[in-house]
Amino acid sequence: MKFVDEATIDVVAGNGGAGCASFRREKFIPFGGPDGGDGGRGGSVFAVGDLNLNTLIDYRYARRHEARNGEAGRGSDQYGAAADDIVLRMPVGTIIKDVETDTVIAELLEPGEKILIAKGGDGGFGNLHFKSSTNRAPRQKTPGWPGEAKKLKLELRVLADVGLLGQPNAGKSTLISAVSNARPKIADYPFTTLHPNLGVVRVAPEKSFVVADIPGLIEGAAEGAGLGHQFLRHLQRTRLLLHVVDLAPFDPAVDPVAEAKAIVGELKKYDQALYDKPRWLVLNKLDMVPAEERAARVKDFVKRYKWKGPVFEISALTREGCQPLIHAIYEHVAEAQRVHVEVDPRFTPVEGGEQEQA
Repeated sequence: MKFVDEATIDVVAGNGGAGCASFRREKFIPFGGPDGGDGGRGGSVFAVGDLNLNTLIDYRYARRHEARNGEAGRGSDQYGAAADDIVLRMPVGTIIKDVETDTVIAELLEPGEKILIAKGGDGGFGNLHFKSSTNRAPRQKTPGWPGEAKKLKLELRVLADVGLLGQPNAGKSTLISAVSNARPKIADYPFTTLHPNLGVVRVAPEKSFVVADIPGLIEGAAEGAGLGHQFLRHLQRTRLLLHVVDLAPFDPAVDPVAEAKAIVGELKKYDQALYDKPRWLVLNKLDMVPAEERAARVKDFVKRYKWKGPVFEISALTREGCQPLIHAIYEHVAEAQRVHVEVDPRFTPVEGGEQEQA
């Protein structure tokens, strides 16, 4: 199935039904009074996060979604029926924006989360609504209120704990296939990966994290080179970035340090917040480096790259060094998830850090 992470749709909520102006007419009831009912509410449009979906491809082909109008009111005190709502199922991680105002309406971060994106119009009032002790024969009625109509942009950002970053053919797909059950396409040419892949890494029973592999980034991506920046949005919700570097490139003239610096430069151009995320250096393809040269080559790379953070030496193909890496990643992710303060529900927090009894 084709991976689609952007779509533009039109949503139209239903209009409310019109109120009715009617009077009770029966043979032996000369003063029946008003009996016109209110109109029904128009259908609303909701969005809900669905774990069974992973792309927005459905919304490439079904671009307009309209709810029904509410029924008009009738005589004999009959109110119009409300119209059914429409529920649009979207992948978890979808951001919904209003195209006209460029504001974010909602982010679907929890499965089953239901959010209103277009409200249906309320029904109009019938003359029964206006009856009072001083106005016993009202003839006024109101039309239904119109429903909201919006043009929306849907943008999918995958939910992952760890993101893989690097040049094409750095070994990112091989790494994610080595540590998880994901099976992305792997070949000996650049840009084998054309869309993000997700893999669940199980460290132990009930201990796991999610890794996202995106297409390779090259110098000049900001100007549209390669696949550009279009997939970097999928790294914005991660807690950790792994910068995978090919330490044994096919072309001896290629300098891994220059390529690594180019990747970081493109990252900074795209988003400063993404650039500031915790980033670890993963030196890959050490199986292609003679054992006696590995330490010297790693030391030379780190020195010229001027890297002060964590460094991991691995071979994704032979899985050498992968276990220490995934255990370190899990500890980092678990520590980030532990930052949660429990508050006794019987007390309400107040300024100064103390708790006041409710």
